[in-house]
Amino acid sequence: MDFPPVNEIVGYLNKFAQPALAYDWDNVGFQIGDANHSVKKILLTLDVTENAIDKALAENCDLIISHHPFIFRPLKKITNPLYLKLIKNDIAVYCAHTNLDLVQGGVNTILAEKLGLQNCRFISQDTASKSIQMAVYVPENAANQVAEAILKAGAGKIGNYSDCLNTLPVDGQFRPLAESKPYLGTPHKLEKVKEIKLEFFVESINLPNTIKAMQRSHPYETPVYALYPQKQSKNFGLGLIGDLAAPEMMSDFAQRVKRELAAPTLNLWPAKYSTAKQISRVAVCGGSGSSLLPKLTGQADIFVSADFTYHTILESKLPLIDAGHFYTEYPVLQVLENLLKKFDCEIIRLTPAEHEISHLQQI
Repeated sequence: MDFPPVNEIVGYLNKFAQPALAYDWDNVGFQIGDANHSVKKILLTLDVTENAIDKALAENCDLIISHHPFIFRPLKKITNPLYLKLIKNDIAVYCAHTNLDLVQGGVNTILAEKLGLQNCRFISQDTASKSIQMAVYVPENAANQVAEAILKAGAGKIGNYSDCLNTLPVDGQFRPLAESKPYLGTPHKLEKVKEIKLEFFVESINLPNTIKAMQRSHPYETPVYALYPQKQSKNFGLGLIGDLAAPEMMSDFAQRVKRELAAPTLNLWPAKYSTAKQISRVAVCGGSGSSLLPKLTGQADIFVSADFTYHTILESKLPLIDAGHFYTEYPVLQVLENLLKKFDCEIIRLTPAEHEISHLQQI
């Protein structure tokens, strides 16, 4: 059996959660290892801790895939025993952090699904990617091949829909100059041609690849295209707001959150309400979501996240559930496992009980 190299797995994951989508302060992607090393076994974990590395060694894993970055700040030297242990044992490390938070199907999607939310929308669409409307002019006989190349490059995705494209017949004209090598026409003679205008939306992080795909598939020596930047992307965002299938009492919902996330404890802040209050619209954000609170006024009945500070809780007029950073993000390992099933690799997870966070005791 031929096992995939590290770079093949990295490339596949990068298409799902593109590194360019991550926030500027973040550090994501392939961090340690030999890109050409074959991968027979993968360990999934939220953090590359000593326990995670020891389990990878005990299980003969070739690659650790984590949510939180292992290398976060620039290194001036490599003397950390954990780095050396990974290098000596030829274990590669790949991390997907804020890019996995922001992408559809990532951290917040699986969290919303675990809690039974429907009709979800992003809380914040302030991301590294912007939506761009693009128009390309193509001769009629080449319209299909150019459209296919553009869509294959990742353009034409709007929310839960792909291959979104408009075609408009237009009349074009051009005059080839002496130095030109025209697909149609004769130098110095005005040429009129029936063309198709292809219009579609593309994410800014996909724009370079889309332009390259268009140029490779376009018959003209100098393809003509126009770009119209939009205010924000509809395909990426932080946090989700969704509806419960039926209203639930706040206290019952909190117990269900605890159960579904297998959180040993959680904190419920009812704000000014009774815990018997019926709730139907829920906001979620895996990990630290306090920054989203200003956007939730009047938008949700309760917010499920983690790491709320003392003053954040006291000042919040919105009921809050702090289910823990680890427990609101741990479900994303199932997403990664599902993605990796296409490879002939054995996949194992570091369980909550094996993670150092399980040593935290409430006294």
